[in-house]
Amino acid sequence: MKTRIGPAVVVALVAATVLAMPAAKTPVRASTLSPQVALDWNLNAVTAVRGATVPLPKFQAEGMIHMSYVQAAVYDAVTKIEGRYEPYHHFKVSHGIDVHHASPDAAVIQATYSTLAHYLSDQPATLLDPLKAKYDAAVAALPAAGKSDGLAVGLAAANDIIKFRAHDGLADPSVTFTPGPPGPGVYQFAPAPSLQFAQTPWVASFTPFLLKSPSQFRPDGPPHLSSHRWAEAFNEVKAYGGATGSLRSPDQTATAWFWTANVVSQYNQAFRDLAVAHGFDLVDTVRALAMANMMGADALIGCFDGKYHFAFWRPVTAIRSADTDGNSETSSDPTWTPLLVTPNHPEYPSAHGSITGAEADVFAALLGTKHIEVNIVGFNPADGLTDLTRHFETTSDLRHEVVDARTWGGLHYRFSTVRGEDMGHRTAKWALERYFLPVDRD
Repeated sequence: MKTRIGPAVVVALVAATVLAMPAAKTPVRASTLSPQVALDWNLNAVTAVRGATVPLPKFQAEGMIHMSYVQAAVYDAVTKIEGRYEPYHHFKVSHGIDVHHASPDAAVIQATYSTLAHYLSDQPATLLDPLKAKYDAAVAALPAAGKSDGLAVGLAAANDIIKFRAHDGLADPSVTFTPGPPGPGVYQFAPAPSLQFAQTPWVASFTPFLLKSPSQFRPDGPPHLSSHRWAEAFNEVKAYGGATGSLRSPDQTATAWFWTANVVSQYNQAFRDLAVAHGFDLVDTVRALAMANMMGADALIGCFDGKYHFAFWRPVTAIRSADTDGNSETSSDPTWTPLLVTPNHPEYPSAHGSITGAEADVFAALLGTKHIEVNIVGFNPADGLTDLTRHFETTSDLRHEVVDARTWGGLHYRFSTVRGEDMGHRTAKWALERYFLPVDRD
């Protein structure tokens, strides 16, 4: 069950939740390391990635990829010093660096800054200068003990990720997509104000962080247009997802709007809040943030593989052209418009379903239970701000609401979001069996 929380009571609820939530799994090794530096620099990274404007603001899948670079480097740097979990990628430090006495706080700051400085080097000074100022101030405030060694470890971790991922296909300009000739089931750009170019088609062929390939969990195709399953999903989104004349209730409308928040901010905040609520130390916090971003990014990479492979039409195109689908159970409405603006990438499967399917499993893995009791911040249509918090008791509650939200917003057929969540679940399940494991496991 989900509940809504006004912004004024969020702090009090989080405090109460610390007492009410089931305890997280016992850490592999007890630690008193404060997680604050990891929380602060995750937020700094989100702010920088969300603030990027050249050549365009980062779309959500692209933003999660950039955050994955950052959190992979941070995770590797901290585990190099503290151990406890297997690193994402092993790296070496220069001779003379005392890893065992290095400051993990310094490593977090340096790994974050160096990774961002590399991947956002094309951004304007208005973004890079404030980031450098935050870095200089944070480094100056560090205690002298272990500082230089920690900075060296962080820099080595960042450079290793940059080298390791050098040919992964980031923003590859050679990967393009043009919609096919209009016809039944064929994706077309939605009418304005939807953008009239394909969003990040390179993500579909980008080398995943954890999976073997983007197509590893590619789903079967969408239902045949002659099927009852197609007609059922079509008629549901037509009836509930329209901007006007919809059967949607005010609560359903608010739910649709809630899930328009940017997932880079949304899920990073959720995992920061989770770490605080459950008293995670520095090591467990950087692990949680790496898991959340890297599994979320891989879920989106697999999703975009499916999107551009099937290139299936969005509801706004299908509903306006239903007289061409050959199904007697559907009918066209040439003026139908969705509640929410349709993104400029194909329909199947749903991106938000894919990332939520993965993140739900990450929540459960970190807490050792599907009864996750997490808070998610979303978009509040009442005042146009991302300041509305909802509480989700279980992974099923979280997944089910996203499926409903994408249907009620007129963005997806229900089967697209269900299939996306299954892909995200399969991505996380596979990755959790192979990555971020304790070093002293049997």
